[in-house]
Amino acid sequence: MSRPGTVGPPQAAAERLLFLMIALQERENRALTDALHDGPMQDITGILLSLASLRRGLPEDTAERIAQIETRLRDTTATLHRPPPPFRPGNSPRQMLELGLTQRVEGVLVERLYISLDIDSSPPVLGEVAVLLATVQLLLQESDPIHQAARALVAIRSSPEGVNLALRVAYAATATQPYAPDLTARASPTSGTPAPAGADGPGPANDAAADEGTPEDIIPRDSAASWLERLRPVAELLGAQLRADSATGAWSAMVRLPRRSARPR
Repeated sequence: MSRPGTVGPPQAAAERLLFLMIALQERENRALTDALHDGPMQDITGILLSLASLRRGLPEDTAERIAQIETRLRDTTATLHRPPPPFRPGNSPRQMLELGLTQRVEGVLVERLYISLDIDSSPPVLGEVAVLLATVQLLLQESDPIHQAARALVAIRSSPEGVNLALRVAYAATATQPYAPDLTARASPTSGTPAPAGADGPGPANDAAADEGTPEDIIPRDSAASWLERLRPVAELLGAQLRADSATGAWSAMVRLPRRSARPR
């Protein structure tokens, strides 16, 4: 099932909003990182110093137990460190996309994410990267506001003329693989088969939310026509062309971002 319409760029106002959405996420990430560093991390460092001072005056057996507690506390603290932000100065467009997709899509909107990037010959600029990341997040969120998709492929190709984004999404009962070549952009010639964005470990779907009841404006995924109708306005705003398989529930979206110099005046 396809939706009519030409694949194209988002409207100028929508493109600006997409950029602001990503900028807000970056600002939130910085604020959380600062709060974690200035609060709990400083407190834990103080506790570790106190334990080390206490351990020096204890018998050997007791000191060894305290040392084990210190080690466990350090190991636990290491797990609390937030990952590096996608838009950290010095990151390449590839790093921005890979970090942004793995941190904000995999485990949040889909259980397992595949990434295929063919962008090195004509890399996207900062604004294009932000629009691409926001587009993927919004399409996935609007397609199912409650549950995670089982797996998805984000394939991005760039050229001097523009950037092409293909998003392919499959659900748990879908037999079709998310990286079927006939439904997605061509994989990078240097990367071969798209690789998972991160290690295995899919996050659980939020089934509890469904059991507790859903708002009236949230439509369950039992009707492809229903969720497509909900997704269509957002897709049109983003300039995305939708294609759905009513038999499996899998769907795909394509977006083209022509470069400024290549856009019609």
